Amino acid sequence: MHDGPTEAHHARLRHRRRGFFLAIAAVIGLALAWQLTPLRDTLDLNRMVAGLRELGQQLGPAAAVGSFALACVIAVPLSILMLVCALAFGPTLGIVYGICGASLGAALSFLFGRWLGQEAISRVAGPRVRYISQRLGHRGVLSSIALRLVPVAPFALVNMVAGASTIRLRDFLFGSAIGMLPLVLVSAVFAEQIVNAATRPGWLTLLFVGITLALVVGGSAVLRRWWREAED
Repeated sequence: MHDGPTEAHHARLRHRRRGFFLAIAAVIGLALAWQLTPLRDTLDLNRMVAGLRELGQQLGPAAAVGSFALACVIAVPLSILMLVCALAFGPTLGIVYGICGASLGAALSFLFGRWLGQEAISRVAGPRVRYISQRLGHRGVLSSIALRLVPVAPFALVNMVAGASTIRLRDFLFGSAIGMLPLVLVSAVFAEQIVNAATRPGWLTLLFVGITLALVVGGSAVLRRWWREAED
């Protein structure tokens, strides 16, 4: 009596699992393409700033936030988007629009990862993966903050993988917003200096690189310590 529905359910899970891994591969491919292929030329800072500013003026803030979110979903680097937003709308609105756009983009990728991956992955994951997923869910806000402070993977990829875990969307978005604050504030306050450092490399460029590396190393150490404590 129940063989048909069960087989159909398993087939649906297999399709979703396959779709989840294909989506992960697509996000990784896009992230690499924005850096290593001619797509990189489309990320012209001046053109992006002018386009986002014009969009906001003609269609309103919702359109600007929506386009920011869509760019997040297709793996345009978050650091570039935050910088563009700050340059287009100024420090205050840049912070507001940046947080809203990134949070909306994170929610979309998270929900897509949840729909495709959570049940399908949980059925085939080993005990280690299930344990990690449970830990992430148990410390949802702290886990999300740590994932943002340590940029171990592209923004969209982290969102999708988080969606396949047991983290609640509310906790993920709250922690994600907190974890993004350093990037948002630095982009908003030092936008012009960052652009100058990128176009005319000098001591300021080295300073920004050094700060970034320090954040990555320090954040990784904190994350490893927190993870060990969570396992005890």
